[in-house]
Amino acid sequence: MGLKLTAREKEILEILRKEPLISQDELARRLGIARSSAAVHVSNLMKKGVILGRGYVFNERVSSVVLGQSGVEIAVETGMRENWETVTRITTGIGGFAYKVATNLARFGLGVKILTALGIDEEGDRLIERLMKEEVDTSSLYRSSQHGTGKRVRVISQDGLVEYSDDVGLDVFEGLLDIWSHLLTGCEWLLVEHNFLEMVLRKLAQRESSQWPYICTLQLVGKEGFLADVFSDCHLLVLGVSGGEVEGWIEKGLGLVDKGLGSFVVTDGTSKVFVVNRKGSTEVTLAPNQGFEVTRGLEAFLAGIVYGLAQGYQYRQAVRIGSRVASLTEGGNL
Repeated sequence: MGLKLTAREKEILEILRKEPLISQDELARRLGIARSSAAVHVSNLMKKGVILGRGYVFNERVSSVVLGQSGVEIAVETGMRENWETVTRITTGIGGFAYKVATNLARFGLGVKILTALGIDEEGDRLIERLMKEEVDTSSLYRSSQHGTGKRVRVISQDGLVEYSDDVGLDVFEGLLDIWSHLLTGCEWLLVEHNFLEMVLRKLAQRESSQWPYICTLQLVGKEGFLADVFSDCHLLVLGVSGGEVEGWIEKGLGLVDKGLGSFVVTDGTSKVFVVNRKGSTEVTLAPNQGFEVTRGLEAFLAGIVYGLAQGYQYRQAVRIGSRVASLTEGGNL
């Protein structure tokens, strides 16, 4: 930022960082000034290069951008003791792909911007406060008056994982991609929740492939299922296998490598990790104290791998960084 900001511009800038899509009417109301005055201040911030325009997008380049859902997460875990007594553990916290991946990346010291949608409610306020405490860039985060902050219930048992969600709809995110489009290529690493991949790739298709960042994602799988062709456009796919055989998913992933997927890492979190790419399949043995529960720590695992690759490490070392941080994770966050 080459030009000095006035006190009022700094005040406005602080509001925009927390709510980048706030209307000028609401901005004026907050400040107790006329809408025309608010418009002048915003125009001056644009002239000074602090913000780039629509959506008050800030002129800051980061090394990683994370796109996906964030919200309240309730985990219900059931198990059986030796006397056949059922034990249930219920935990409540902040979760979602975008929140978990972004905060774990930030703890490694990487510059990270989060692209997510929250409601204008207490849960959204609390989530933003946590993100800012972790030094995640929230300047492009969207807050909707039409939707509440997402909520997700995850029921984990011996039979696998069942998930119930009340999230902000994908149609909202698809509309936001017009505002966020330049951010998708304004980073080196783009980490995307797998449900959002198709819409992101459609947006990126408007740019030369040489401008694309490294696209990374993850998916939790079980005994059966398939891998969508959309993964073939990714640089990295991380698969967490819950209740199934790791080896069976290697064969499925090889087909995507043939179609263009850079590499995929598949693990059950307890002992086996395989890195698969055009060079073949390499097994990485986890240390006894570095196993993790894939239903909770997969986002931290992905963040650790991306950090390692961003620092120039080979996949073997990057995987060990990922497993280490995931093993220290409770609910996907340190």
